[in-house]
This record gives sequence, structure tokens and C-alpha cells, in this order.
Amino acid sequence: MTSLEMMRRVSADAVRGAAADLTARQFALLLAVFMRPGPHAVRELARALDLPKPAVTRGLDVLERLGFIRRKRDQADRRDVSIHRTVKGAVFLYDYGETVAHRAEETSTCPTWIPASRPPAPISLQPI
Repeated sequence: MTSLEMMRRVSADAVRGAAADLTARQFALLLAVFMRPGPHAVRELARALDLPKPAVTRGLDVLERLGFIRRKRDQADRRDVSIHRTVKGAVFLYDYGETVAHRAEETSTCPTWIPASRPPAPISLQPI
């Protein structure tokens, strides 16, 4: 429960903040680009995340519009596109990581969690 509470707090911070509101898929894609040395290919990212290439392309479109990654075409083979990190993406992930660290520390000192209550008993409908 503690890890879920931390995730709830981080998620609430993310949607309340001025930073980009990424989907889980977009966030996973951003992490895949930043957590491994690049440059990256769409095919490689699709394989690493077990996603279809069109889904990765759509996610990269959003990340590129936000300035978190950039695409670069190979001059020799214009069909070949590599994915590169940007400073803006690095700053976003650094700030997000700081929020996670802060919330993890804060959550570890929370009092005992209130157990989930039982759901109410179903209402039986009597025929009239």
C-alpha cells in the first residue's frame, strides 16, 4: 500500500503541475530514450517496449512536439530516423525524479494506512 500511496501522490503532483501530462505509454517511451545510451531507432524502441511501431511513432510525435526528444534523418538514407535526447526532456525527467524521491521519503514516514473498508452488501430488490 505504501508504494501505491507514493504513486498516487506523484501522479497528483504531475497532473496538478505545469509540466507535461504524459500518458503511461509516452512516459515509458521517454524513459526508454533517456535511460539507455542513444541514439535510438523506432524499431529498437518498439521491441524494447513490446509495442507496435505505429504506437511508438505516435508517442514520439507527442514527445517531439513537447521538445523532449528530437528526430534526426540520416543524410545518406533519408528513410532512417534516429531518436535523440534533448535538454528539455532531461530537465523534465530530473524534476520528475526529484518529485518521486521527495514523495518516497515523505510516504515512508506516513502513519499506518487505514485498511480498505468492506463494500456494502448488495441491495436485494423485492418484486412489487
